[in-house]
Amino acid sequence: MADKKPFKAGYVAVIGRPNVGKSTLINQVLQQKLSIVSHKPQTTRHQILAIYHNPKGQIVFLDTPGIHNQKKTALNKQLNQTARSSAQDVDVVLHLVEAGQWHDEDQRAADITMGSTAKKILVVNKVDLIEQKSDLLPFVEKILKANSYDEVFYISALKNKQVDHLVDGLLKILPQSAPLYDPSLISDRSTRFFVSELIREQLTLRFHQELPYSLTVTIDAYEIKDNMTHIHATIWVEREQQKRIIIGRGGNAIKQVGILARAEIEDFIQSRVNLKLWVKIKSSWTDDQQALDGLGYKEP
Repeated sequence: MADKKPFKAGYVAVIGRPNVGKSTLINQVLQQKLSIVSHKPQTTRHQILAIYHNPKGQIVFLDTPGIHNQKKTALNKQLNQTARSSAQDVDVVLHLVEAGQWHDEDQRAADITMGSTAKKILVVNKVDLIEQKSDLLPFVEKILKANSYDEVFYISALKNKQVDHLVDGLLKILPQSAPLYDPSLISDRSTRFFVSELIREQLTLRFHQELPYSLTVTIDAYEIKDNMTHIHATIWVEREQQKRIIIGRGGNAIKQVGILARAEIEDFIQSRVNLKLWVKIKSSWTDDQQALDGLGYKEP
């Protein structure tokens, strides 16, 4: 009988510029929605540990904020620092790029990748959007002339194309190890954290043109009573006008957000939910480090 292959386990930091599909990839691997997704930059604001487990091994993904060149508010600086620090003390840095697209922010992510002592892999996403697949070769060759990666993978995270091949490749690279986390866990984050993120996702989707960067959500109360989960949450904005936008005429806008968020939360926690939302103002919170700390932007 053939020898049983050793179990593999390790940490994989997923970095890249905004909107290349980092969160979509991790959600696809786990077959569960852990990271919120929208087409707006800064949708991911926290480093999220996502734990994938199968009989061959355990991959602990670090989903990170996108590397960006936007204005230097305290929030933006913290998001970039979170992404940079994630490339340290991991086994693999997975640099995700969009097929056919290379910008200054991609090179910044590449520089961070090259600065890591970990194994480095380039993952070209959204290959399904490239009509002439022959165009991929010169695109990747140009990247490899300027940057040194150990391996290259081609995937479509959204369409779940070659994602299993990527997972197998990661397991081959990771070191032999016992599981790093209990196999029943999917993240190091609390349920309250994911609830706040699901609410923020609906806000970002609805108000993406008006104020996607100036709002955040905190959970004030979370109680299970009478076979129902009762959640009180506060939506924080920076100005009175933003508060009026979220509430909407006659409270209609915030009501719709509540309906959509409640459905997402019920699906996530598998429980009926009573969700109550409030909107409060914290002036210039995105550029106030003390306010950021108070709103939960300290990494665990």
